[in-house]
Amino acid sequence: MTRSNVIPMVLFAAIVVSLGINTPQAANEIIARLFNTSISNSELQPSQADVDRFQSILTDKSEKEVRSILAQRALGNKITESVLSDFAHKNDIEPDDGEVQSAYSVIKQWTVELDDNSEFQGEEIERYRLAMAHGMAKSWKVSKALYEAYGGDVVFQQDNPLTPVGAYQQLFEQYREKGEFVIYDPVFKAAFWSSVKMKYAKTYDPDNIDFSLPWWEKSMTAAEK
Repeated sequence: MTRSNVIPMVLFAAIVVSLGINTPQAANEIIARLFNTSISNSELQPSQADVDRFQSILTDKSEKEVRSILAQRALGNKITESVLSDFAHKNDIEPDDGEVQSAYSVIKQWTVELDDNSEFQGEEIERYRLAMAHGMAKSWKVSKALYEAYGGDVVFQQDNPLTPVGAYQQLFEQYREKGEFVIYDPVFKAAFWSSVKMKYAKTYDPDNIDFSLPWWEKSMTAAEK
């Protein structure tokens, strides 16, 4: 099981459904500004390998359409990761040793097959597990802080079973209002905000939203019963 620090696929499905397929003509066109850094169209373009991989999934889309989808997904990921990282920094959110160790214990169970893989050295495996553990623990702690601050809908995502999508929306709108990011291209802008404001068919009942323990600890406890 792999994951990035923050919600790596949360915007993808919505972008596929909601965007109007289009691509800015100029490869170096400035698409957005994020924390005073310009983002050009060229730096959002996917590799051919990624295009081929996703086109095998999105069989009804042309290569041009897939490139557009992936470029808009790349912008969504940049904004999401940067805003959540800034929120964590400003609120001094870091997992403690106990939280990282808790995540490490379950990740070790998920990746036990690596111990028998001769392609990897023991030290490499441990660095990989510790990096995953820190990322997973921090993601949970950021989600917890966001939900406590903003509330809103929470949904299940494979990489984050307690994803506070309602809180994300409020956070992104606050950062937009403060001018921390601006999306100039109308197609990229529409795709981003459509994905952020997407209504999910299934959300947690508020009475069942519990951030008192990391989600993996509750899952392991339930599995042992």
